[in-house]
Amino acid sequence: MSDQDEKLQQFIAITGSNSDRAKFFLESAAWDVEIAMSRYYETEGDDLGDDSPSIVAPETPSPVVTPNRPQPKKSSNFATINTLTTSSDEEEGQAYYAGGSEHSGQQVLGPPKKKDIVADMFKSVQEHGVEVLEPGAASSSGGQAFKGTGYKLGQDNTSSEVVPGFQEPPRPQEVTLRLWQNGFSIDDGALREYGDPSNKDFLDSIRRGEIPQELRQGNTEIHLAMEDHRMEQYQKPKTKVKPFQGQGYTLGSPAPAVVGACTNEDKSANEARAKEILKMDATRPTTSLQIRLADGSRLVGQFNQDHTIAQIRQYITAARPQYEMQTFNLLSTYPSKILDDSQTLKEAGLLNAAIMQKLT
Repeated sequence: MSDQDEKLQQFIAITGSNSDRAKFFLESAAWDVEIAMSRYYETEGDDLGDDSPSIVAPETPSPVVTPNRPQPKKSSNFATINTLTTSSDEEEGQAYYAGGSEHSGQQVLGPPKKKDIVADMFKSVQEHGVEVLEPGAASSSGGQAFKGTGYKLGQDNTSSEVVPGFQEPPRPQEVTLRLWQNGFSIDDGALREYGDPSNKDFLDSIRRGEIPQELRQGNTEIHLAMEDHRMEQYQKPKTKVKPFQGQGYTLGSPAPAVVGACTNEDKSANEARAKEILKMDATRPTTSLQIRLADGSRLVGQFNQDHTIAQIRQYITAARPQYEMQTFNLLSTYPSKILDDSQTLKEAGLLNAAIMQKLT
């Protein structure tokens, strides 16, 4: 028995078809048993009109089938071994092979792939001749030409000529278009969705390799850079801290201006008058007190230990008349607290101490 006869008997044993139909499929597949069986199961034996008496002819005329020119089939989620080798690269979905016996099997297609809008946009702009730069690539720049004002020298001062410098054109406006997984953004702007109808004209202009109308401002040249962030979700940019660029003032003394401040000549006379008003008794216990005034100066005086805080206040207004119309508090140094006018220096613990004046 020849090799063709063995393949013929094998085909008949597996498919159960008659000798003529088996021979037809084997001859059309160049006697490849697997391809012949694949085509047989695809068409379920309808690719050849059988003239044998065992098959009853239908009442309606059957369509003529040409083996060399098969009719196109509708797309299906199932494919045989033959269609696995002839399927198009553009077919969507991941292909999985479900094995059967040695001579049969099926290919099952997974769910269709999601359309990649970002990849389509980059492919479209490249077709329109847009320049593509690799990440981190910098434009090569050579030496810059002199652009200042020049002079064409002559034999004397009158024959020299001034040659104006080159007028540099205005710099183009830089705009960055970031294409995210869930939308796009312009510079540091908010996220805009791909499916929003209001963004359709903008995206169509980008696909055509044109600057969108909303970015055109007069005659200013615009350089639009596109960044691929298709694997990232939109991230709101961090707020950039800008230094203060307004008008400032240099402040003087931290103490407020006091109306009627006395001169150095008046201070001695005012302090002598304050001592007369205080009427310190040298026969009773005395103490020294340093007073830090609100204008930054200091006032030192001798007081009896039973003098009250109210009398110290009176002494200050007599020695510095500019504070007569001012309201102020007297505070201890540490810990800082407002002193009670009814307390004596001894009761307040201010013997040989320092106090502060604070305007209110």
